[in-house]
Amino acid sequence: MRNLVVLLLLFGFIVGLAPLGWYLIGEMMTDPIDVVYFGSYEPLEGVSMSSEAMERFDRAFDRRSQGPSTLWLYVLPAVSAATGALIGAILGKFGFVLTRHRTRVG
Repeated sequence: MRNLVVLLLLFGFIVGLAPLGWYLIGEMMTDPIDVVYFGSYEPLEGVSMSSEAMERFDRAFDRRSQGPSTLWLYVLPAVSAATGALIGAILGKFGFVLTRHRTRVG
């Protein structure tokens, strides 16, 4: 039963890491195109900068327009791992096990 719980825990954690990895890869990609800043922070009004820098300033200075929090991306791997472990424990109680049945022929 323990093998099943550990396997499903690891599988849930890896599946939960997929959206986080996708988000972090997207955040680390740079866009070399220069744009002119037109945001809520007045001292930067009209300054030429990369679109990535402008997005970061917009998020930092105007939290209302940020949209839904990305905290769930960091919580998802732990939640999916716990769900996998719980499912593994429940399946173990019903008799599901991960074992190798070795038979000798001969």
